[in-house]
Amino acid sequence: MKLMNIFKKYVVLFLVLLVLKNTAQEKKNLVYSTSKSTSGMVNDTLPKDKKKNYNRWSVNFNAGINVGIRPFTEGYYAANPNYISNPELNHFDLNVRKMFNTKFGLRLGVAYDNFKAETKSPPFNNNMYRATLEGVMNLHRMMRWEEFTDTFGLQFHFGPGFSFLHAPNTKAFSNYDNIFSIVGGTTLLIKVSDRLVLNADYNLVSNLTHHVTLDGQTKLDPSLSRTGSIYNTALGVTFYFGKKQKHADWYWEKNTTKREYNHLLARIEDLENKIADRGDLTEEVKNYINNNFGDLQNTVNNFNDNYTNVQMKNMINGQYVNVFFDFDETRITPGSISAINFLIKYLNANPNASVDVIGYADELGDFNYNINLSKRRAERVMEMIVRSGIDAKRLKLVVKGEDNSVPKESKLARQLVRRVAFKVSE
Repeated sequence: MKLMNIFKKYVVLFLVLLVLKNTAQEKKNLVYSTSKSTSGMVNDTLPKDKKKNYNRWSVNFNAGINVGIRPFTEGYYAANPNYISNPELNHFDLNVRKMFNTKFGLRLGVAYDNFKAETKSPPFNNNMYRATLEGVMNLHRMMRWEEFTDTFGLQFHFGPGFSFLHAPNTKAFSNYDNIFSIVGGTTLLIKVSDRLVLNADYNLVSNLTHHVTLDGQTKLDPSLSRTGSIYNTALGVTFYFGKKQKHADWYWEKNTTKREYNHLLARIEDLENKIADRGDLTEEVKNYINNNFGDLQNTVNNFNDNYTNVQMKNMINGQYVNVFFDFDETRITPGSISAINFLIKYLNANPNASVDVIGYADELGDFNYNINLSKRRAERVMEMIVRSGIDAKRLKLVVKGEDNSVPKESKLARQLVRRVAFKVSE
């Protein structure tokens, strides 16, 4: 019965993670969904990265504390150190990990746990050695945390293991107890650089085939439950290896330029269709779209994966690359992330280039308020660009305030001018 409860814990955890992933996917589809006229071009699913343009190998080392839950002989208790009042380290682990893609990987690990009697217990001092093979899921990639932070990550790991309990003073069994284990846990990642990450790991070790108690004094009845459990909390570091700039844990910018701007084209087409369905101010809005984005379809169609700096510059300076905002908001819409990524690609490829970050607002509200709103929007975009590693000295803030080039009465038309545009120069 206890064995079933252990498996239930892991099954429930897996189902919760699956539900969260599907919920995020549904929200994402709502953001990017368009009318049928886009011919299925809008798809936020990243293409397979055949070239593996990221590093896949890492090594991490952790040190911390363990808490032996069971089994123990009656009257025997293990000391429970903590990080504050009794900071004795009694757990160490070393793992080598390979990511198959940005979301899933496999890690091989070894671990050491010490179990020492507390003051009220008869003396014992036993060691456990463990080898594990675990699957790894990058939860922050599955949940698309990169849209909000590129510093924090979260992983889930789960898999089988084999443990050896060394109890040199046991009277109930041999010096070693061989135990089949199942290990599962979560790891919080804090990115320091492209090569170094700090991590905090919490895991549960479920031992399924104990023959002797953790104190080594009592042989377990094979007809009864022989399960046990250990909790580990540890702090450590992860080192990334490889010739690429980023590791799979943090690599997410995989869209080709053509795919990214198919997104943009689809969004513009969707706005056109919504306006046409309403039947009001259609001509005025269409004229604005044609004047500002009329050549986008041909530009996208003529794009290829070997796009040039000139093509990229023309896209940016032609104001095809825009970051859009909701009414009276400085929060960037999720669909505009690709526009920022496109600009960052250009700036990384052209280190001598600088860019004007140009903020706009629609005509609703107070004139001075809209000046400030357009300024805050541009500052928000500049912040994201700087966080990506671009030197702030290469960015110039340009505040335009209200854009009155669309009909003020049209809610849909005003969506087009609540934006930040760019102009690059060298």
